[in-house]
Amino acid sequence: MPGDEQSSGRADNQKRRVPGGRAGRSALLKALVLVLGILGQVLGLSRSNFMSGTHFLYYTNISNLLIIALMAMLLIRVLRAPDRQLPPWLSAARMALSAGVLLTFAGFTLLLLPRIDPDYLFSPDNLLVHYLVPLLACLDFVLFLDSPPHPRPRLAWGLLLPLAYFLFSICLTQSGVRMHGGYAPYFFLDYKTHGWFAAGGGSLGVFWWFLTLLGLQLLLSKVLLGLRDLTARNLQGTEPA
Repeated sequence: MPGDEQSSGRADNQKRRVPGGRAGRSALLKALVLVLGILGQVLGLSRSNFMSGTHFLYYTNISNLLIIALMAMLLIRVLRAPDRQLPPWLSAARMALSAGVLLTFAGFTLLLLPRIDPDYLFSPDNLLVHYLVPLLACLDFVLFLDSPPHPRPRLAWGLLLPLAYFLFSICLTQSGVRMHGGYAPYFFLDYKTHGWFAAGGGSLGVFWWFLTLLGLQLLLSKVLLGLRDLTARNLQGTEPA
């Protein structure tokens, strides 16, 4: 009967609008990263009463903003068309931004942590932008693969965001922007103070920092892809024959 067909159609549409199983868990994790990312930026800006002109010039905040945008796009696709393949550019961006934001976590922990005021170290905004958002975004990349799958992401895509920011930081220094009294957003990018090729005397040139961070980023990207490959193999092993 027409009434029954309409009811059945509405039920089918409702099922499509509310993903279940892996798609539902994927949507929840993406929504969580999205909300925490926005919260981290709001809390960070509130430290300067929303008047900081340099807040969005730091790699940490740029990478967090890009992850917010990425999660918003991925969440919409999961909710509207969970079985539709991502466009190749979005799949590549997902790899590049996930690996890029992982450097936010690793770089802060390895290089900046000893220089941080203890009051800021355990603040909610620091924990969000340097730890929770990067790690949860990478968890989403590792656990919830593109469906249908794309070819394996390229390792080099993980270098795109750090390389782009390196060039951006040089432009900032050349333009005369001062960052908390320094010539660059981070001490390891301050070539006016430390030079390009200096080594020794308690100082290391920006070129050597650049090579070090490039190697670190390649390692992080390789680990990220390795964990993603492990998830793919586990999913293949649980598929019915």
